[in-house]
Amino acid sequence: MLKLQLLPAREGDAIWVRWGNPEAPHQMMIDMGTEETGRQIRERIIALPEAQRAFELIVITHVDRDHIGGVLSCMVDSAPLAGFTVKDFWFNGFAHLDGRKPGNLLESMGAVQGERLSDWLKTQHWNRHFDGGPVCCEKTLPLPCLDLEGGMRLTILGPTVERLNDLKPVWSKEVREAMQKMQHRSSGLERMGGGGGPLTLDTPQALRSLAEKNQDRDNSPANASSIVLLLEYQGTRILLAGDAYSTDLKESVQRLSPHQPLELAAFKIPHHGSRRNLCRPLIESVLCHCWLISSDGTRFQHPDDEGVARILSYSKQRPTDIRFNVLSDVNQKWDSDDWRSMFDYRTTYGCAENGLTLNF
Repeated sequence: MLKLQLLPAREGDAIWVRWGNPEAPHQMMIDMGTEETGRQIRERIIALPEAQRAFELIVITHVDRDHIGGVLSCMVDSAPLAGFTVKDFWFNGFAHLDGRKPGNLLESMGAVQGERLSDWLKTQHWNRHFDGGPVCCEKTLPLPCLDLEGGMRLTILGPTVERLNDLKPVWSKEVREAMQKMQHRSSGLERMGGGGGPLTLDTPQALRSLAEKNQDRDNSPANASSIVLLLEYQGTRILLAGDAYSTDLKESVQRLSPHQPLELAAFKIPHHGSRRNLCRPLIESVLCHCWLISSDGTRFQHPDDEGVARILSYSKQRPTDIRFNVLSDVNQKWDSDDWRSMFDYRTTYGCAENGLTLNF
């Protein structure tokens, strides 16, 4: 059994992975979305029998509030849960940003409020599988791999040491901005950025023209520092991309599979379907029919229309299967029989309560 659940996480990611015996599965969590999501995940954990509250791994891919906020509300700012254990947390704190093992992980990490996660992790197993060093990879093979209990293999496709170094000079600014967004965010749905409006597509050429628009690229050092994981279980491969740069992802994928596209059962695409994190070479570097998007359109109105158009235009697998963790005002336009027929794709939407679950 392999089950991947993309929980409702507002504009963020919260991915619960279970494998092995369905009655007593192994499990891990990749990000926990916003602080609101973290409180909901805590209730889900409380609903489990105490014997099933053990996690092999919890990964915080990077410092953005829609990935890190839920960890703070679920664990750091809350009382310990009975029976809740985690064998290892993966998170690259400030001490890891030079790409080397810190001399002393217990040293002061600074006064920025967002670093309270690092302070809390000092009391936990933190990057234990890397001997306390950074979770990262080089631009050469072999890429780091880890075998978890129950037959799950993880391969780290990012970040590179270079991307960690890029984040170091702006760490305090990035963390401070993430935390300010967390503190001042209103309870309603906030709309920012472009996209999400009415869209007319009446020919395949119109779709291709949309895919070729707005070729600007992400330049956020925090996004570039995302921990990217390839999950492999009993022949099934799933790529979880955090908010990584599309060019970095493409290079890592092609290191693993230089002569042909990497075959995937599912691909959680980077940065919630932002056009700035999806490029044609990345999409063509994999052979995948199931493309996963995690966002309810809050704040940045993801996914961008151009991002979805690129998947539909450049995916090598047909029909293309696009799955959204929840239905939103932004993504519901793709629920069109005419478009599905014209552009040869399928859509699946998760529900507002439980998100989207995939069984492999």
